[in-house]
Amino acid sequence: MLRRGGASLLQQLRLAATEAALPAAVARDAGLVTQRLLHSSAGSSIKFAGAPIPLTTGRQRLVILGTGWGGARLARDIDPAKYDITIVSPRNHMVFTPLLASTCVGTVESRSVTVPIVDIQPSLQQPQNFYYAAQCSAIHPDDKLVECVSEDGLRFFVEYDQLAIATGSQGSTFGIPGVEQHTRFLRDAAHSTLIRSELVANWNKANIPGRSPQDRDRLLHVVVVGGGPTGVEFAGELSDFIKRDLRKIDPGRARDMRITMVEANELLGSFDSRLREYAARRLTQEGVQLVKGVVKEVREKEVELQDGRIIPFGLCVWSTGVGPTPFVLSLPFSKTPRGRLAIDKRLRVLMPPKLQASGHVWADGEKGPGPTKLTDVSMQQDEEDTEQHKDWAPVPNVYALGDCCADPDRPLPALAQVAEQQGKYLARVLNEAAAKLEPAEPRPFVYKHLGSMASLGGERAVLELGDGKQPKFSWAGFSSWVAWRSAYLTRLGTMKHRLYVAGDWTLTLLFGRDISRW
Repeated sequence: MLRRGGASLLQQLRLAATEAALPAAVARDAGLVTQRLLHSSAGSSIKFAGAPIPLTTGRQRLVILGTGWGGARLARDIDPAKYDITIVSPRNHMVFTPLLASTCVGTVESRSVTVPIVDIQPSLQQPQNFYYAAQCSAIHPDDKLVECVSEDGLRFFVEYDQLAIATGSQGSTFGIPGVEQHTRFLRDAAHSTLIRSELVANWNKANIPGRSPQDRDRLLHVVVVGGGPTGVEFAGELSDFIKRDLRKIDPGRARDMRITMVEANELLGSFDSRLREYAARRLTQEGVQLVKGVVKEVREKEVELQDGRIIPFGLCVWSTGVGPTPFVLSLPFSKTPRGRLAIDKRLRVLMPPKLQASGHVWADGEKGPGPTKLTDVSMQQDEEDTEQHKDWAPVPNVYALGDCCADPDRPLPALAQVAEQQGKYLARVLNEAAAKLEPAEPRPFVYKHLGSMASLGGERAVLELGDGKQPKFSWAGFSSWVAWRSAYLTRLGTMKHRLYVAGDWTLTLLFGRDISRW
């Protein structure tokens, strides 16, 4: 065996590759063995993953972690003639999240709002580019390696020249007991499929002879926790589904279905007060009960509020905001008090200097400052902390975008349009830098708020254009619903998916929502 000593991880992998493939190395180029290892399991006994050997083109390799709004926009806009591309994500598609609520009740089918990443970036079909269905488990910036694990547990490494972290966030539970076990989040197509199945299952269970009236009422009761756009749109879609489709099947059962929305502060809190009032009035007219309160605990069949009220449910949808993922918290980079990766104005990930002012030397692999586990995260604390991060410096060639990161000087909200604009900006910066030996410092990223929209069910919506704090223009009603549909239809990634959605809307209008396949 070759001695590894104090070699870096990359050197150890190359030495291990030489040992594991020594007989074959006589007949092959040794560099290919190394490349094969970087896409293989690493350990005392090397197991090859069976992936094709990466084609070396001489271009830099851009590795993108995640296929959300930021990662997908970066993948779409990056020039494949300037970079070889590797995308690592457990899902091979981008989800058009504004229409997720519609998929829960069959207004739109799930396939219509999931755009395959290979459709977004067709060059992934070329041999030098890759998509890996895997989770990233660690990043080794000193060796420029990303450590990954496939769904069936195979561990492999990917080498990068430029790295973009766009792994997003997860639904925030605020540490409330029972949320993860007994509620449904609405952040992915898989979530909407579960909600859709559970809705119909409860609808059918409620009609079984001999069921007690209390249990029947519980099964027909849907509780939505969180009054943001996601919760409001789901409640609106569900009320429209009950009124237009379920009443045709069983008027009595449909009449007994109830929707309760629990919100601690204000409905659609980021919108203009006039739009908030309109939304509350419209939802109430559609039969949605609005309850102001804070959830204390969620049990299998009921929600308990801080004031002692108990709300039984057959289905509880949790949409109260987002928080950091365990993967982001585990990374060896600086983080804000809310657990998001700290970035500078050019989306570069930050870290303290190796030598601290206190004399502490920052060791390789040592976790960066900020929270390292979910219990350390404070969602109430401001992300700005100028005293803490004044000496942080950018990590070379490592960027972050989307919900997983924030600029400590001016944190932006976790919105799809923030992530998409960051992806567009980073693609432009990397494309411009690829052709230069010493690229100039790029201009800082500037976010432009384009407005906010929310559907209220039926043919009603609220729309606000311009800056969120000082809206330039806002309106509500049927015309805003038309604008809502038109805007989102044009924002879909491909013409194929625009036709899918337009077709789903047309079929729903003519024949009602399809519940036979649930």
